[in-house]
Amino acid sequence: MNLTETEVEAARHYIQRQMDIHSWWPKAQPGEAQREFELMKDSAVALNVWCERWLDERQCRQLEKSVRG
Repeated sequence: MNLTETEVEAARHYIQRQMDIHSWWPKAQPGEAQREFELMKDSAVALNVWCERWLDERQCRQLEKSVRG
């Protein structure tokens, strides 16, 4: 994932919506991922690191499709 600063808000909303709807999202350690998201959600650089760490390939594609249409 290579989010830009202009895409951060849309990405943040998508990720938050997924976590609100699915208690298991992302798949590995969702509780820890959600805590880290709260700390890293405000910049493109940090959010890209978070995505690399927590999202699998399919989840990254879905996020990218949501953000970039």
